[in-house]
Amino acid sequence: MEWRSETGLRLRILTIIRFIIGLLVISLSGYGLWTEDFRILPLMLLMLGVLMFITGMVEIEKRRGAYSILHFLTATGVLIFLFYTYVI
Repeated sequence: MEWRSETGLRLRILTIIRFIIGLLVISLSGYGLWTEDFRILPLMLLMLGVLMFITGMVEIEKRRGAYSILHFLTATGVLIFLFYTYVI
C-alpha cells in the first residue's frame, strides 16, 4: 500500500513540474511571437525538450510504455536539434 502512495506522490510532483515548465515554454514562445525577438529561441527549445522528457517520466509512472518512448524520442530529437543548430 505504501508503494502506491509513493508512486502517487511522485506523479503529483512530476505533474506540478510539468505544469510549471509548460507555462514557461508557452510564455517564452508568446514573448518571442509578440516582440518578434527570437534570441530566446534556444532557451525555449531547451525547455521544450525538458518538458517532453518530464512528460515521458509521467507516462512511465502511469505505466504507459509506448507513449513514454515517444516522448523520450521527441525530447532527444529536440535536444539534438538544439545542440546541432546552436552549438556546432
